[in-house]
Amino acid sequence: MKKNLLLILIFNSFLILSFSSNLFAKKAAIVIDFDTEEVLFEINADTRNYPASLTKIMTLYIVFDYIKKGKLSYDSQLSVSSVAVSRSPSKLYLEEGSSIKVRDAVNALIIKSANDVATVVAENIAGTEKEFAKLMTQYAKNLGMRSTTFKNASGLPNRAQLTTARDIAKLSHALISNFPYEYKLFSNTKFSYKGKTYKTHNKLMLSYEGADGIKTGYIKASGFQLAFSAVRDNQRLIGIIFGGDTGSQRNKSLKIIMDKEFAELNIKPNNKKEIVKKDIKEVTKNNYSIVVGTFKYRNNAEKQIKLIKSKYPVSTKDKNSNVVLIKVSGKQLYESRFENFSKKEAYTACKRLKKYKRDCFVRL
Repeated sequence: MKKNLLLILIFNSFLILSFSSNLFAKKAAIVIDFDTEEVLFEINADTRNYPASLTKIMTLYIVFDYIKKGKLSYDSQLSVSSVAVSRSPSKLYLEEGSSIKVRDAVNALIIKSANDVATVVAENIAGTEKEFAKLMTQYAKNLGMRSTTFKNASGLPNRAQLTTARDIAKLSHALISNFPYEYKLFSNTKFSYKGKTYKTHNKLMLSYEGADGIKTGYIKASGFQLAFSAVRDNQRLIGIIFGGDTGSQRNKSLKIIMDKEFAELNIKPNNKKEIVKKDIKEVTKNNYSIVVGTFKYRNNAEKQIKLIKSKYPVSTKDKNSNVVLIKVSGKQLYESRFENFSKKEAYTACKRLKKYKRDCFVRL
């Protein structure tokens, strides 16, 4: 851990002294080396504070885990309740009784930081947001986040919802490690939903060399917060900062700290933005799936995947397989899918399978 006088002086520009000890306690930061998990810099990293919208990193972590386990898919429809509609902004202003696809919900959480969408996700996974918060806390414990308790899925004010900069660093590291493909979505700077385009709140990501995510946060009681990741010369650093007085001051302070730590590693700035843009295109490019059967029972869907794999390996080579639960006219059915196709690959694969009189259609 490098904790020298220069860094302390730099961070003092962030830790503006005040007469309020509670205000001072908001201020915290940590930077870790992604590969080694070594702590390169820390101040007040174990001081508990409100996570604000950094909470949504855990909400997204659980969504990605449920998709990986086949409990959800990007095409799953999530129903919107009156409770979700009542959440305060930032939000998409969803309508009670409507639904939203998981794919759109993920983008809304990452880019718009929509509180109504966070509740929708929570209720559809766990029944109620209270039960989902218990699930979040259990996930946190499993990830070694010893000082974190979640009480809701969004980060809206709750005095019992607390975390630390160190714990958010652990969560950010786990998400990038366990869901590298999904993590590329955090590089997106905008998304469109029902004719309206929303832009990212993560302004530092737009200007910082090598930046590729992750999430901003703010409530009055916490100050301006940021979980951040950047890669330079194949070296990733994760930085967390709590308690900024403004968004721009928070960004400036973390930039100074991250720059200093990259310099300590003898890494100079270089142009990584083109690589980031390429990765974003790849996420979109390979987001097509083919459905090779729909069944009443899960084991039949699994048998279909094995059959297609064994008899038609050319069509499914190097593709992920998945059994996805869907609802049709109120009935639960299981789809046998192969994923991560480009649009051209998906239609070519289905055309090839149909030649052998196999059912196949493309999903985005």
